[in-house]
Amino acid sequence: MSRTVPASMADKLLATAGELAPSWDDVRTDDIAEASGIPRATLYYYFSSKDEILQFLLTRMLQRLTEAVVAAEDPESPVPERLAAVVRAQLAHLGEFPATAQLLTANLGKAGKLPDLAAGINAAFHEPVRRLLALGAQDATLRPVDPEIAATALYGAVTVIGLRSLVIDNHIDVDEISAQLLPLFWSGIRPGDRE
Repeated sequence: MSRTVPASMADKLLATAGELAPSWDDVRTDDIAEASGIPRATLYYYFSSKDEILQFLLTRMLQRLTEAVVAAEDPESPVPERLAAVVRAQLAHLGEFPATAQLLTANLGKAGKLPDLAAGINAAFHEPVRRLLALGAQDATLRPVDPEIAATALYGAVTVIGLRSLVIDNHIDVDEISAQLLPLFWSGIRPGDRE
């Protein structure tokens, strides 16, 4: 894909892609055109295949996550509040286009190369979380932890819990999930202050 996709077209694709079929294998470019209201010829002008559309959707979702995380984090707030805002932003982002998030998760192997996917997740979530964990350890508002392991654990927890909510409840209650998840992350599951 070498052409820049117009924002309005990108939004239409994000809003409708997840509703096309339970399996991406069953989707045809004609189905995408019909569901999104984008003419088939226009889709082929920007994309060479339906899998390239899927790759674009993943890239766009990661870009939107990056934007949501940046917008959510208030540099004047204490580090724990900033970290909580990043978690809430990821949950809200999953809930913004729930069907598309599920479609992409189910088809990650078709949505792009793993190094590109890892780089996108790193930029969108891991890097801000690692930075906040380091700041929290520096100002003693968080205990020192391995930032890579902690960021990966937090990303995995938020993603899996968010997707589970989408599949089982058909929505994400950001406040409820945050209220349950963040205390686990702050304190762990062992009683008291034992290490």
